[in-house]
Amino acid sequence: MHQLNLTFEPGLAQRHRDMRECFASCVYARGLGRVASAIDAQPSNLSAMLSGERNLDPGLIERYMREFGDATPALYWAARYLQDANTRQQQAMAALPGLVDQLNRLMAEARTA
Repeated sequence: MHQLNLTFEPGLAQRHRDMRECFASCVYARGLGRVASAIDAQPSNLSAMLSGERNLDPGLIERYMREFGDATPALYWAARYLQDANTRQQQAMAALPGLVDQLNRLMAEARTA
């Protein structure tokens, strides 16, 4: 029996409002025309799907992941729905020191300005 081990990209679920936005980010990073060609879709149709004007076919997302070897859309779903409350709390706690440092720097800059 194999155990599935997932490594979540920090903030992936927070960076994107929904799967459509996550997928759009992936597509535009690689180029709309290039992705459309690889997944056998018309660029104008893919663009309309990404903008929300048309329904986004999940089969296209699967084809994209297979063609480009990019699991980001699947990792988005996993980060969004498979993490338990304890994991989310640990991630939030781990992010606090960096945010406090950033806040302190900004407050110091604001006082000197």
